[in-house]
Amino acid sequence: MPIIEFCNITKAFSGVKALDDVSFSIEKGHVHCLMGENGAGKSTLIKILTGVYQADEGEIKIKGETVKIRDIYHSRKLHIGTVFQENSLLPHLSVAENIFLTREPKTKTGLINYKEMYEKSLEWEKKLGVSIDPKEKVRNLSVAEQQIVEIVKVLSQDPEIIILDEPTSSLSDNEIENLFEIIKRLQDNGMTFIYVSHRMEEIKEIGTSGTVLRDGKFIVTINDIKKISIEEIITYIVGRPLNQIYPPRHAEIGNVLLEVKNLSVPGLVHHVSFQVRRGEVLGFSGLVGAGRTETAKAVFGDLKKSEGTIFKEGDKLSIKSPKDAIRCGISLLTENRKEEGLFLEKSVSWNVVSASLDTIKSHGFLNFRKERNLVKDYVKALGIKVANVERPVKYLSGGNQQKVVFAKWLNAGSQIYIFDEPTRGIDVGAKSEIYGIINQLAEQGKAVIVISSELPEILGICDRIAIFHEGKLVKELDRQDADQEKIMYYAIGGRDKVENISE
Repeated sequence: MPIIEFCNITKAFSGVKALDDVSFSIEKGHVHCLMGENGAGKSTLIKILTGVYQADEGEIKIKGETVKIRDIYHSRKLHIGTVFQENSLLPHLSVAENIFLTREPKTKTGLINYKEMYEKSLEWEKKLGVSIDPKEKVRNLSVAEQQIVEIVKVLSQDPEIIILDEPTSSLSDNEIENLFEIIKRLQDNGMTFIYVSHRMEEIKEIGTSGTVLRDGKFIVTINDIKKISIEEIITYIVGRPLNQIYPPRHAEIGNVLLEVKNLSVPGLVHHVSFQVRRGEVLGFSGLVGAGRTETAKAVFGDLKKSEGTIFKEGDKLSIKSPKDAIRCGISLLTENRKEEGLFLEKSVSWNVVSASLDTIKSHGFLNFRKERNLVKDYVKALGIKVANVERPVKYLSGGNQQKVVFAKWLNAGSQIYIFDEPTRGIDVGAKSEIYGIINQLAEQGKAVIVISSELPEILGICDRIAIFHEGKLVKELDRQDADQEKIMYYAIGGRDKVENISE
């Protein structure tokens, strides 16, 4: 008997169906991956399962019994625990206080029994094989440690089903490995997981089964994820083959637009040299901490270089700050778009023009009609899904937020674009649109650098690949000569008779 059954679930908002007659089941002890693009219905289904929304039609069965989940507290009583993508911990409280919030053990006199609370916290941590000081304030923990506390908090509520919503979006590779070990340990003890993620490699590694939704409809349940390829999963998700995800390239590669010689940042980047031509997409590949992002930030003036020279079409540039870089026609779309690339509380319109206010000035004053028209043109050209350009960016999906960042820098009129993890945290369909925008820039004769940890992405959109290891550019490969194994060989320190090497 399945532990969960979704039976003909339908949910509409303002007459638009977010879920349309969705039915599937999940077996006990599985890591069941819920997959689909943004807007596919994943979040709506999770919110129905946790009692945030009520289904308009259909029913949910838990261990064969039909239930109507009233709210999140009711879902907990049904042994459903949820670790949401956004951190729900209170930073000013301790680890233990967060774990047992509203469920604190009490003394006979009715006071909080801190000794017992700390001991119970350690007991739960021990079951996970982790060790975090229960007295430590949450604000002092790393993102990965906070996520572990979230899982401990859920475990302490005695769940049989745990929902993990994009759990790795802010974690390093090592932290992801540690999280997967915890998941596997709990799964071995009979725990059932619903795992929501856009990352196909993770789904293949941690998932045992999965379900794909598209446009609010059930597409397929995969009983054994290990037996299906990533290409097949993506085809189910987007409704078209993988070879259509990476658009064909038609750009003509011209003269050298950007040249960097002997660039160094103390302790981070060591004597890096490279060129990018007009119409070319150069990929930066390597392990986390290899110096890719630091190189980009040094070129952009966001990190102070100790030595090195930057040329644009042969002319030496003086870049001491991002403002200088923008003036020189260089744009950097940062990896952490929510903290560095966007003003989340501000509108779409405000964000688009924030890097280039001169484009909307008339006689020295801001022309708001010009701003609205310009922003609407970008919304249309980039396919940004927003009903009103005055809507705060924080309400947009990850893919649409990324497009707003693109619009911001396209409006700046740059010649050189550096994209740091441009598709991190967005769905496969939105990724394809982002790749199309990058292609368009190359076709317009711009020089493009793409920093990515996803090797299929690097191989799918780049003309050449620069591989970094321990702060050095150790190898350059043309796309036709590269594959994932070869890139990883150099990324972990492998060497041969290297050409184009930065010593």
